[in-house]
Amino acid sequence: MTRHPACATILVGVFFLSLMSGPFPVPALADETDPARRTAMESAKTEAAALLKRGRASDACELYLRLLREAPEDDDVNLGLARAASQAGRWNQAVMAYERLLEKYPREAPLYAELARAYMALNDKASAEHALASLRRLDPSATRDVTDTLLEKLEDRYGLFQAHGRARFGMLYDSNANQGPESNSLDLGGWRVNMHNAKAAESLGVYLGADIDLGLKCERDSPWWLVGDVQTSIRYNTNNDLDNAHSRESQWGRTATGLRRLDSDTLLDIRLKAEIFDYELYQHVSALGGEAVWLWAATPALQLISRGGIDRRIYSRDPDRNGAYYNAGQYLRFFFGESNHYSLMLGARYTGASANDKDYGYDGWEGSARLTFNLPHSLEFAPFAAFSQEFYNGPATALEMERRRDDKRRMGASLTWRLTESWSVETVYQCVKNDSRSALYDYAQHMVSAGVAWSF
Repeated sequence: MTRHPACATILVGVFFLSLMSGPFPVPALADETDPARRTAMESAKTEAAALLKRGRASDACELYLRLLREAPEDDDVNLGLARAASQAGRWNQAVMAYERLLEKYPREAPLYAELARAYMALNDKASAEHALASLRRLDPSATRDVTDTLLEKLEDRYGLFQAHGRARFGMLYDSNANQGPESNSLDLGGWRVNMHNAKAAESLGVYLGADIDLGLKCERDSPWWLVGDVQTSIRYNTNNDLDNAHSRESQWGRTATGLRRLDSDTLLDIRLKAEIFDYELYQHVSALGGEAVWLWAATPALQLISRGGIDRRIYSRDPDRNGAYYNAGQYLRFFFGESNHYSLMLGARYTGASANDKDYGYDGWEGSARLTFNLPHSLEFAPFAAFSQEFYNGPATALEMERRRDDKRRMGASLTWRLTESWSVETVYQCVKNDSRSALYDYAQHMVSAGVAWSF
């Protein structure tokens, strides 16, 4: 348990007061007005508030509980305990603290809304409705419709079953839809080769996408969730030349299930997944494996994120590429600005593959950065950049002698305008430049997309 010097001062002060009293009674008022005790109490309350502000809700809650034993009628202590317990998920203690405050201040309307939130977290809808009814009596702006909407949101938020998702639709322009080189005439090793339909092909297109994330908690006070997700995306290109390479249409789908542990400071998410990526129902890549994410909120302004995964991939028309593909990464996310309106994520990850044909196996790495700005008028602007390298075990083609190596630069930005809580407009620009030792994989690509998204 964390030691708090201010709390220790309180206990020492109480001990000396008991010694000084001896056989002579000390009036209760003397305890409350003693300057040393008041100073110790104020210092401890300041420390508890600072712990809460730094995101250490559990530590703040423990200190407030000790302060409560010393000063059960102190308003600052009760309010601090109520909010610290709420942030720490200790809802029974939060309810008791709010109820004590409302006994003294029955006309403080905002406290009823916070109390309703705590009751909903305990799955006590009847008590939450009673608290919101008191709120309506005190606050004319809190109409029945407003409080019913609040109650619905709280019910969704604290229900044992959670479902969230998004669907999106839009148009795009891709300067290199097949990720091809500049020309069909390529120098591979010491040979000049003319390849059919290898050259970059630009195209307009449309895209559709949808994803849903599910969570089920068996017990309300448990940190463990059974989780799952289903995702899909479809793209259609308008350039007829892509028919020759069977790449005019593409589909991707994924389903996954696993466990999540979530508390006030950490998140651990482990899932088994199955994915498939398909071109025109002609050639596809399927994958089966697992992934994990661990997040630690070291402070309210700093998160440490670790993620990794491994899967077995099967290529329907290129079995030499079949094998295990894996990655592991470490990321830091910083929040800054007023109310943490801005964030910066920096990270690096290792990537690798062990294919049936050793020449297709590789080791690589990627470094990335992403800034997010929450701007006025419900706008979010997020520039990003990444650099990666892949070092293959052999040459890219039978005509080449040098081992393949790819250096890829990726940069761009997204702009999202939230029209309502559910609807938003999204635009993305991305530029990719892949410098490869093999001319077959040397390409540049620019892509712009714009569409709408619906979230629930």
